[in-house]
Amino acid sequence: MPNDFSPIDLPSDKNDQKRAGLWTGIVISTASLLLALLNAEAVADWADSLAPTIWTAPIVSTADSWRDLAAEIGLSAPRDFLHRYWKKLEALHFSNQEGAEAE
Repeated sequence: MPNDFSPIDLPSDKNDQKRAGLWTGIVISTASLLLALLNAEAVADWADSLAPTIWTAPIVSTADSWRDLAAEIGLSAPRDFLHRYWKKLEALHFSNQEGAEAE
């Protein structure tokens, strides 16, 4: 199948295609690992949203333990900072919106 419709130049050499696939896999794996490490709260929230079964109980327990450990060792600090800042902006935005509607 020709790559005539691609908006970017795709590698034509098989070795280039393998390197591109490897690079993509490394980037996705690294991003996933960093998100799992630094956003343990989201992982725990996801686990809590699973239907309670014998299979999901260990997942929930592990996710909750990871959230607690991440908080203890400070891995959740960047997420907590951004979350607090977002909530302040959200409150500011909605308080301005309510004031505009009242006028």
